[in-house]
Amino acid sequence: MYAQEIKNPDFFIVHYTDENGLPQNSIKAIVKDRWNFLWIGTEDGLVRFDGQKFYTYNKSVIPILSNRISGFIPFIKTYNTQNKEFAAIGERGEMIKIVAGGHVVIDSSTFKFNTPNMPFVKNFKGKTDIIQSFPYRFPLPADRNPFLIPAGNNTYYVWSLDRVEFFIKSKKQSSVAGNFKEVFLIDSHPYATLQNGRFVNLEAGISPENINLEGDIAHDVSFSKKRSNYKLFWNNISQRTYVYFNKKFYSLTRLKNSTVLQTRLLLKDFDFDEFNITTVYCDKEPGYLFLGSHTNGLFVLRHKNFETKEIEFQGGDNVFYAQKPVSFDGILSSQGFLFEKIPKGRDIFNLPAFAKDNSRYYMAMNRDSSFWIGNSDLVAKMDNVGKKRLLIHKLPEKFKALYVDGRDTLWIGGLRDVLFSLNTLNQKSVPKVLFRGPFGEITCMLRLPGTYLLLGTTKGLFKFNIRSKHLESIKGIEQANIRSLYYSKGETWITTYGDGLFYLKNTKITKLPLDKNLFLATSHCIVEDKNGFFWITTNKGLFQVSKMDLLNFLNKKQQFVYYLYYDKRHGFATNEFNGGCQPCGLTLGDGTVSFPSMDGFVWFNPKKIKPELPDEKIYIDRIELEGNIILEKAEIEIPDDFRQLKIAVVTPYYNNRNNLRIDYSFQKAGEKSVWLPISNDFDIQIPNTSSAHHDLLIRKYNGFEKNNFSFKTIKIYIRPAWYETQTFLFLATLILIVLFWVILRLRTTYLLNKERKKNLYKQYHISRQIVAAINHDIQTPLHYISNSFTEIQNRLKKNNSSDFFITKMSEETINTINYARSHTSNLLNYIKSQNSGSRDSLKIDEVSVYEIVEHSSQILSGTANYREIQIINRVPEDFKVKTDVQLLSVIIQNILDNAVKLSMSTITISSISGSEFQEIVIVDTAGGIPDEILKWLNHTYKSYDNWLRDYDYPNHKGLGLVIVKDLTILLGIKLSAEKTESGSLIRLTFSNEKRY
Repeated sequence: MYAQEIKNPDFFIVHYTDENGLPQNSIKAIVKDRWNFLWIGTEDGLVRFDGQKFYTYNKSVIPILSNRISGFIPFIKTYNTQNKEFAAIGERGEMIKIVAGGHVVIDSSTFKFNTPNMPFVKNFKGKTDIIQSFPYRFPLPADRNPFLIPAGNNTYYVWSLDRVEFFIKSKKQSSVAGNFKEVFLIDSHPYATLQNGRFVNLEAGISPENINLEGDIAHDVSFSKKRSNYKLFWNNISQRTYVYFNKKFYSLTRLKNSTVLQTRLLLKDFDFDEFNITTVYCDKEPGYLFLGSHTNGLFVLRHKNFETKEIEFQGGDNVFYAQKPVSFDGILSSQGFLFEKIPKGRDIFNLPAFAKDNSRYYMAMNRDSSFWIGNSDLVAKMDNVGKKRLLIHKLPEKFKALYVDGRDTLWIGGLRDVLFSLNTLNQKSVPKVLFRGPFGEITCMLRLPGTYLLLGTTKGLFKFNIRSKHLESIKGIEQANIRSLYYSKGETWITTYGDGLFYLKNTKITKLPLDKNLFLATSHCIVEDKNGFFWITTNKGLFQVSKMDLLNFLNKKQQFVYYLYYDKRHGFATNEFNGGCQPCGLTLGDGTVSFPSMDGFVWFNPKKIKPELPDEKIYIDRIELEGNIILEKAEIEIPDDFRQLKIAVVTPYYNNRNNLRIDYSFQKAGEKSVWLPISNDFDIQIPNTSSAHHDLLIRKYNGFEKNNFSFKTIKIYIRPAWYETQTFLFLATLILIVLFWVILRLRTTYLLNKERKKNLYKQYHISRQIVAAINHDIQTPLHYISNSFTEIQNRLKKNNSSDFFITKMSEETINTINYARSHTSNLLNYIKSQNSGSRDSLKIDEVSVYEIVEHSSQILSGTANYREIQIINRVPEDFKVKTDVQLLSVIIQNILDNAVKLSMSTITISSISGSEFQEIVIVDTAGGIPDEILKWLNHTYKSYDNWLRDYDYPNHKGLGLVIVKDLTILLGIKLSAEKTESGSLIRLTFSNEKRY
């Protein structure tokens, strides 16, 4: 926002019109609210000014009938001496109440003036008007309504045409008669002016008491207690009173002495009549004046708390560099100008003939205040005020830098890789080369405690041991152009040209943070005041920073450092300070700090500078969704398809906006904050993002000290789209799971079928070879051997050749061979069942279980007799089940085979018949099946395919039990086993339901 500047010796003045922020140039009234916002009544709306920008409330923003604002009045319901709440008055009678955060509300209830707590004017049947500020825009009519003057806390004054009455609530307390020109309050106490302009006190409650003006106004040569041509300015909200007299503006202060009003000069050399000033508002701290013109807009005046010292001479400039203190409150510049408390400097000596432009950069002062100055290859010693040359030396080569340390040694820095020294106490001493090294041009020097000298150069910082002549380059600041060195309590602070600020302790260098605009990158010199602040000059203004904040940053106790920025509005003639000189900044005996600049020396006393910090609260100004205003709530709910959400932030601050540092972070609730700087317009643009609960965090730096922030949080809920709802996500997840399962099942089936097809021929071929091998290579020889032994027995019987041993061995051999043949047959049947691939190839018939048991018992009789095991068949001859006879034979024979091998005495086979099932029960005396095998035998499978995929054999198993388990699952027979006292019990259960 561009604003026109007006020259004034005491104030920095900015002029605002409709060309740079105001909606219109006619200012009717000005007042500040208790939240520090400035409110301006204009012909085109109510204007809020936060110090940075204007915002206008008019018909396009609020529901009012006219944009014309006539003034402000106290808000009767809540107005008291502490909060002083107020409302703006619209042309059509609308009351626009000012509320927290720079907002307004329309309150029609303010129309009802005659409330029970308000005065009722006896014998007056019209209405009373609430008084506005003086001067009134128009002369008061002779038949006007009475004015109600709220004093706060249910106290009122009523100004009628001929008297002023005092009320507490609606009860009259006193009355003062008189034909008054103006009636006003100072701190809730009543005063008036008479028609002749004299001031009177109305507080006595009987008759007016004359008031005299004292103080600054008495110093005006035109002032006379008998004269009364003052122009009164009174603010009806703040209850502050001012007078304009002889082009000077004074404040009036109430004293204990009721007959006196104290005046203080606030402004001079500003013509109120020329600029048509009709309304004012003044801040005591930090010294702002807001002047409203009837035709020329708004003037904002800020009191200058810095002073620029210049000198007037023909053909010269006011560009200053090195300086030295003179007496208690003066300085001498390197050009020979003396500056004291008087506004202008004066020339008190002429430079030596050899001194040219380069002589302005360095002045090395001795203890007796005499000093050294030089140029090119000549250096001269001058008396304390530079009027007399005491010594002059010619050096073997050119130099620039001069510095006298605390031990009276003059150090002379060469232009190229050379350092000279001179003992200033010895009049016969001459400068000598002390050291040559690769440090380039020396720009500044600093003697440390002990034997070290710091050399600031255009190639970095060096630490030089005076005694050993050892030169050490400080790492971390190489090639930096050093501007100045400041030493305090073992710590060295360094400014550079382009690389910012550094901190040195011992030989460790640390870079310090910069301001947000990086002005401190080009810093010149540092002066520390007694309040613990550093003052740092740059090419673009002056900075104040807390030394403790910097130390806390270095010790990692705080993450941020706040720099307070000062510019021309504080009293500089230019924002460009000068450096590259020594001494640069000085503190005089009276506490005044002096800095050189491109336009004079800048002087100020840090004790008198009250930092103007941005420490007011931060508020949400507006929330716009797609250009429409929405109300601020605990949580803002917005649709998922929004395109633009803009949040405008506001905080009152009337100083340079560079001191306002506001960051924001926008993230889902609970996530870590990532801070971003707010825009120059203090707007936050929220992009379209995923639906969820979000937090918008806003923080403002309030000034110095650790973690000194103001925070504001807005919760934003972005509604989910239909495809992001819980119902949709549940259904989508369910569908995906089902789809995944179907795809997985199809894929698995496909892969199994593919694998089966791939191995089918090979498997079938191998199975056929195994069957053929068993039939040809095992069954046929066994059959031949069995027949051979049978023929031998028959021949022996035929020839009556009986040999018990041969007969017995032949029978056992035949039984063994038959047993082997039976098992081989069973194995063949099992292999054939596996090759069939499905139950469709099984031969299901009514099967006699008794015959299968008898056949298996006969086959196993040889082994049973040998082990003296009795096989008892208790299965009825008519007991039948539906199954494959060959495979059931395999199952029963394998079970009996295991029982014969392990039993101790008997094996009993029985059956059970029910309406829904049939069972074959085999009980042995084998000592019991191991638990692991028992668990495996009793495990059930949904189908034969599940068995083939998921079978898990136990550690102790034989092929017989595996065949039994496999065939029972294939035939749909339920297999169960359990332990008994003497052995094991195995059940084969057949369901009578149709299975195949």
